[in-house]
Amino acid sequence: MKRLLVVLLLAGAAYGACRYFVLDAPSRAFHAFARAWALEDTPAAVAWTSGEAAKSAAEARILRGVVRAPMEALRGSRQEVESREEAPDGAVLVTVKQFVFYDPPGQTSGVGGAGVATVRHVARMRKTPDGWRVVDWTPAFLEARPNRPGR
Repeated sequence: MKRLLVVLLLAGAAYGACRYFVLDAPSRAFHAFARAWALEDTPAAVAWTSGEAAKSAAEARILRGVVRAPMEALRGSRQEVESREEAPDGAVLVTVKQFVFYDPPGQTSGVGGAGVATVRHVARMRKTPDGWRVVDWTPAFLEARPNRPGR
């Protein structure tokens, strides 16, 4: 009975490790890219790209150029993976909805942001010698709205 329990625990640990290190690696790399982009840290976002097209896109499509809402202070972001597809050439296509929390001019929330902007990212990820990197990326602004009820 103890051997069966040990085998089951090892199988569960192997599955978890495989999922974390292999299956979720492209999504984790994109999340790091999107976090840097949402904090307007262009050099850090560019570090998560590979190729001139992705680098140019990260440098040209800055947060305040994509989001059509006045932003005074950034308060962080949250992301939800909408889809993940593996391409025949080994690339991974991810579609992520990102919620960027911010304070509009004249409003200071201190925590969480008084407004939230929603952006949909479509990215193509490829495994490189440096790990998973963004090789093609398109952000699309969806909406900006107050983050507090009744405002």
